[in-house]
Amino acid sequence: MNIILLIIAVAFFVFSLIRPLKKYEHYVYRASLYEQFFFRKKAIETMKEAIKQPFSKKEKASGLIYLGILYSKMKEIKRASNCYHQSLELVSDEQFKYQSNFKKIIETFLENGEKQRALFWLNNLLERQSYDKRFAKLADLKNHFCLN
Repeated sequence: MNIILLIIAVAFFVFSLIRPLKKYEHYVYRASLYEQFFFRKKAIETMKEAIKQPFSKKEKASGLIYLGILYSKMKEIKRASNCYHQSLELVSDEQFKYQSNFKKIIETFLENGEKQRALFWLNNLLERQSYDKRFAKLADLKNHFCLN
């Protein structure tokens, strides 16, 4: 029985790596598989390809955040910061839901020495409390990083 489950799991894994990528979710799934098996550069290539596709602004922004996370894990803070900035710029005029990654984004800007960028985006995100109260969770970053 265990061998059958293993064969099914391997077949599903292989299929996931060879099926054509059509939807944004397909790119994310493939990139996450690469990342789980420590092929971060392949995951980055996959997500770079995803943001070139004609997906929605929110999907592209999400892809840029995922790219930023991958770069952060590789200690490429400048690239991560640039991805995060591009992501936020892309959807700056749209409403979007709070994500816990926003705290990491502000911290990455600060880690990269971009205090003004961090303050700009922190204020932008805090203003979004009007439609999603969870953005208030970011308020403590102002005090924690002395951004007043």
